[in-house]
Amino acid sequence: MTAEDTRLLLLAQHDRLRQRSEACIRLAKLYETGEAWGAELDHALQELREEFATHNASETRVISELMHGPAAWGSLMIDRMLEEHLAEHAAFWELLSGTRAEVAARIEELVDEIEAHMAAEERTFLAPVTLRDDVIRTRTREGSY
Repeated sequence: MTAEDTRLLLLAQHDRLRQRSEACIRLAKLYETGEAWGAELDHALQELREEFATHNASETRVISELMHGPAAWGSLMIDRMLEEHLAEHAAFWELLSGTRAEVAARIEELVDEIEAHMAAEERTFLAPVTLRDDVIRTRTREGSY
C-alpha cells in the first residue's frame, strides 16, 4: 500500500468515525428526552465501537508497515505513534464502556476527544507533506534519522 493509499484509507475512516459519532450524539439526545428507543442508540454505539476498533487496528498496521525499515526514524515514529495511541485509545474505550445511559451522558465529551485526536493526526501523521512515499523512502533508508 502506498503512502497516499494509506493516507486516503485512514482519512476515510476518520470520516466514518465522524458520521458515527454525530449519529450517536443525535440519538443520545433523543434517547434522553424519550424520543428514541434505546435499541437505536445501542445499535449506533455498537457501530461506533466497531468503526473505532477497525480504525485502531488498521491504523497501527498500515503505518507500521509503511515506516518499517532499517533506519531509526521509522522505528521512532512507530514507537511514538503506538505510545500516544495506546493511551488515547484506552481513554476512548473507557468512555465508550458502560451502560447505555452512562455512555449517552458522556457521548459529547467522547466525540470531542476523538475529534481532537483525529484532527491532530490529520495535521501530523496524515498530512500530505508527511505521509508521502518519497519522504518515507528517504527516512526509512539505512543511515537516515
